[in-house]
Amino acid sequence: MPACGGAAAVPAVAPTFEQLASNVVARSRWERTQNTTAQFTFKKLRVFEEFDGKDKLEERKQSRQEWLPINGVPFARLVERNGQPLTDKERKLEEEREAAARAGKKPARSPEASKRDKEWQFTDEMLARYTFKVVGQEVVRGRPAWVVEFTPRRADLPVNKLTDRVANKVAGKAWVDAEEWELARLQFWLTDEVTLIGGVVGVLRKFGMTLERTRMEPNAWLPTLVDFEMGGRELLTNKRVHYREEATGFKRVAPAK
Repeated sequence: MPACGGAAAVPAVAPTFEQLASNVVARSRWERTQNTTAQFTFKKLRVFEEFDGKDKLEERKQSRQEWLPINGVPFARLVERNGQPLTDKERKLEEEREAAARAGKKPARSPEASKRDKEWQFTDEMLARYTFKVVGQEVVRGRPAWVVEFTPRRADLPVNKLTDRVANKVAGKAWVDAEEWELARLQFWLTDEVTLIGGVVGVLRKFGMTLERTRMEPNAWLPTLVDFEMGGRELLTNKRVHYREEATGFKRVAPAK
């Protein structure tokens, strides 16, 4: 599957979305066999902020992690919290987590996290909600990429669960690398506010995310930025949350497959 190399010619004529999607899906299937994240070490900064209805900062959490492969699996080692070194208790917990990982024990995931991941997977059913169009080509980090815009297919899309209310009112853009068919950037946003139980429980007025992936070397792409924002009313309280994570300092420590 690799379409590696440096100066491969990029077609001047834009592919249809069907052609582009076929290449992206094939590339994604190949990539899942590579376990690329477990071939690098890197650092990650995470920042979470919560604001009140007047946009005043109420809470801020920050952490720094060092990511490394253990037994072929990516492991996140916490090294700093809110700008301060870990306490003795926190350091001991991290040492225990790492020892368990080296012993081959997988950390348990909460039922809520597993359910959330399943709900937001890019299934055929989810993709069927949108209309896609290849609108041109732009340069992303010095590399040509095809730009795809997507919008809800219609106004009366079915609602079977809570996440459908949001998914049905999301539009965005995706940038696909024109040589290696990798997702280089994704942005999406809410086209209209979303009410929960007729607006009694809450109203979601802002919901958007930017995801960026960077080519470290031929056929090795890794997430480098996630920027997420959500705002609205929960019961009687207006609030806005902002989450951002940046990964830097990538270094290959294991050979490519």
